[in-house]
Amino acid sequence: MNFDIKSAMMIASLLTLCVGASLSFAASRYPAQLRTAMRIWIGGLLIEALALLSAVPRGDGWDGPFAIILTNTMYVLSYAVMGRAVEHFANRPPSRAPLLLVALTFVILCLFTLAWPAPRWRITFDTLPIVLLQLGVARAVMLGRERLRPAERLTGSLFIACAALALLRGLTELFGPMLGLADFRPTVLTLVLVSSSILPMLGTIGFMLMCGDRMNDDLTRLAMTDPLTGVHNRRTLARMADHEIDAALQEGRPLSLLAIDVDHFKRINDAFGHDSGDEALLGLVRLMRESLAVDAPLSRIGGEEFAVLLPGVSELEACVLAEYLRQHVASALLSSNGHPLRLTVSVGVASIDAETRDLRALLRNADRALYAAKHNGRNRCVAHSSLAPAPALGMGTAARA
Repeated sequence: MNFDIKSAMMIASLLTLCVGASLSFAASRYPAQLRTAMRIWIGGLLIEALALLSAVPRGDGWDGPFAIILTNTMYVLSYAVMGRAVEHFANRPPSRAPLLLVALTFVILCLFTLAWPAPRWRITFDTLPIVLLQLGVARAVMLGRERLRPAERLTGSLFIACAALALLRGLTELFGPMLGLADFRPTVLTLVLVSSSILPMLGTIGFMLMCGDRMNDDLTRLAMTDPLTGVHNRRTLARMADHEIDAALQEGRPLSLLAIDVDHFKRINDAFGHDSGDEALLGLVRLMRESLAVDAPLSRIGGEEFAVLLPGVSELEACVLAEYLRQHVASALLSSNGHPLRLTVSVGVASIDAETRDLRALLRNADRALYAAKHNGRNRCVAHSSLAPAPALGMGTAARA
């Protein structure tokens, strides 16, 4: 049975259009940035499908120079658009290089189709921009990632394969007549046309998987961070603390925790409104980050209450750090909706010991120390070890302000 290249291209192009339509439907459910990237990709996919469909009638009255120029320019443009989609996906600024390669392709096509008709040289020279564009898409997918995920490997590898086949065709056209491989050229052409019809469609599936991975990452990050301040939330603190406390107990290392509460925070909300209160919290987070080590996990565990987990830090060392943080916050002048504002914080410090072996106990001890700091005048640091033994009923946070 003879292989009908036109029917294969027609079927592959229609399947590509179906994949594009499915992607368009799926894009409406994604966040704005991913939705835009997917729609740009859809545009490139549709341009490619139209280019391939326009190549099907070749030899049936649609084989003139203008048809050749239009089909090949659209084909090259599709890869430039797909590359732009990946740039948008990765938050990179748009590059002009792909459009310059499209313009170069158009010039080559006009030169060797209209001015100096020479199919061999047309195919040879327009191979270079096609290969560069396909490799550009693969590079955009794989660039800047320490560890590639399966979807990224799939998408990048497919476009590298497209570039390799396009390069094979260009080399066959250039060296085939000299090496007596003229009979091999139709086989290469068939292989390139079929792969050009199928591989980008598979690459589109890979791009959809990349968008799905990104959305899952965003959802995971939202579940792990406080939406206002961007620091860890209580759930993330609990997960980190479970791991760090177990490791510290097994290895005999110290571990401490700071419980930090803004003094008289309610007065800010009452005097200036909740928007000003939110802005004050953002300023406070910035000041605390300036006071802490870069990798110190800062978490928001309540309205104006924060916690800092300090693996490998003893209670004495944690008290020194807490005092530095307290002084840094107290000395800073913040602005909240145009109002000058000074904040102070009270800090409770606690460490693991023979009786404090989990986060719940550590927070309870730090909370007692924080309550003592509030009770003794605020704007101070108190270590749990300096307190008298706790009464039968633990103290809560009702006295905080």
